[in-house]
Amino acid sequence: MWEKGKPRERGWYLCAWQMGDGFIYEVAKWTGTDWLTGMEATPDTWKDIDPPTAQDIMLDELYKYAQ
Repeated sequence: MWEKGKPRERGWYLCAWQMGDGFIYEVAKWTGTDWLTGMEATPDTWKDIDPPTAQDIMLDELYKYAQ
């Protein structure tokens, strides 16, 4: 889910900046106080990024229930 404001935890997030009727996306780091991004502005919205291992676990669980 896309969020606004500041994340509670430090880490990497998928960020979006609205540009006209579309968005620009970038992976950015939240340091706990600031965003480290290639863009100069604070992102309009952001969301957690699942690491590949978490996605693999989720797919394994879904596969178990599908059988």
